[in-house]
Amino acid sequence: MIRLPVTEGPASRPSATSALAPWWWAALVIPLWTVLVLCTYWEPVMGDGWGHVGWHRDNSVGWYAIYDFCREIYLNENPRLGQLLTMLSYTRGPYHVIVTPLVELGVFALLTALALGRWPSLRRTDDARVATIVAAVVASCTPQIGPMLFYRPFTGNYTGGLALNLLWLVPYRLELGAARPRRLWLAPLMLVLGLAAGLSNEHTGFAFIAMGGAAAVAAQRRGRLRAWMIAGLVGLVVGYALLLTAPGQHLRYSGLAEQATILERITQRGVAGNLRVVAFLALALVWSLPLVVIGLVERSRTRPSSLPALDRWACVALALGGLVCTLTLLGSPKIGPRLYFASVVLVAAALAGWLGAQLRTRWARRTAAVAAAAALIFVAARLIVVHRIVGPLGAIRRERIEQGAPGSVVTVPPFPVTSSRYFLGDDFAQPRRDAVAADYKLKAIELEPAHREASTGSAGQPGSP
Repeated sequence: MIRLPVTEGPASRPSATSALAPWWWAALVIPLWTVLVLCTYWEPVMGDGWGHVGWHRDNSVGWYAIYDFCREIYLNENPRLGQLLTMLSYTRGPYHVIVTPLVELGVFALLTALALGRWPSLRRTDDARVATIVAAVVASCTPQIGPMLFYRPFTGNYTGGLALNLLWLVPYRLELGAARPRRLWLAPLMLVLGLAAGLSNEHTGFAFIAMGGAAAVAAQRRGRLRAWMIAGLVGLVVGYALLLTAPGQHLRYSGLAEQATILERITQRGVAGNLRVVAFLALALVWSLPLVVIGLVERSRTRPSSLPALDRWACVALALGGLVCTLTLLGSPKIGPRLYFASVVLVAAALAGWLGAQLRTRWARRTAAVAAAAALIFVAARLIVVHRIVGPLGAIRRERIEQGAPGSVVTVPPFPVTSSRYFLGDDFAQPRRDAVAADYKLKAIELEPAHREASTGSAGQPGSP
């Protein structure tokens, strides 16, 4: 079991560096990275992924092809920048298995920085504990943790898009933690990063604009407003406006967005329906209650030193930002579990920042560390078990479909794993099979009987059952 050490000394002693801290960081990062790499490697082609695989079959990745792809999605399809990230992740080669786990580890690192108000240190055991809490809350509370990490159409659009937003937000948080040089060179970088972050997701833009704006106001009151803060906000607002007004928004899902105004959607859903949208987030966060209880008990027993005012308000802003992401969904024409990922991770950072300040005694630190580690181990084990099953079967499916002769009937194994928070479930219902068969010029794709064992082999022959 992954366990983090406790800092020796009296309850009032601040977190100290430790020669053992790098080992505790390694105990967290190496197993987590291993799980991410293995499940990324096993990820089968599913759902919208077949369209991206087909694009790479018909196109070579180059600057003109990328420009043409971006133009097409902005004008006629999903205009998010994450759609480009998704397409690139399907490039043949080891790139996806190398890059995607590093991006996902980067998300956890950025969330830890938001929780601490500074970059985490490899020499501090308390920082490793906060990082473990962040990862545990995200893993246990995200409604579709498997698909968010290991289904590229979700990973590119939501996890990758959120990574850009977090990367944009962290400099604002760090500036509130401690005054830094003016760094005028950062302004153009933040302008571009803000533009990219704004183009990422429709339901996160308002929250990040509000959090960045609040940080800029707080900095201005302390005489620390920087040019890069203004440039970053301008970039984010412009990028978000470009996303919301993209022509593709009016055409997606057969023009679903045009069938009602935002107010009409909220009204049609009714009070109960709108409450269910918000309640879904509350239910998802139930799994974080043990850590909350530990923090409340510790606070009542030891009366730990309060967080500095700016850090306290930063935690509140992160939690409210997560709530705003959910409230924005009230105006969305489509609502699904995947859209709560941003809300969960922002609340996770807020909870970890608050809890890190409460853990003053050995009992509390040890209990929180063990609880977080246990949650991580459980989720990681489930992800490994599921993807170890579907990965080889997905490879058989892809091989048979890609090698199938035109006009043939190809049989593929079904996925013996039902839909859950760890896996989307089998995507090969009849409409999807027909669409993939047409794309590969096959007569049909049929599923093998569920009781038959899958085996490697070539595509079915024309007319085969």
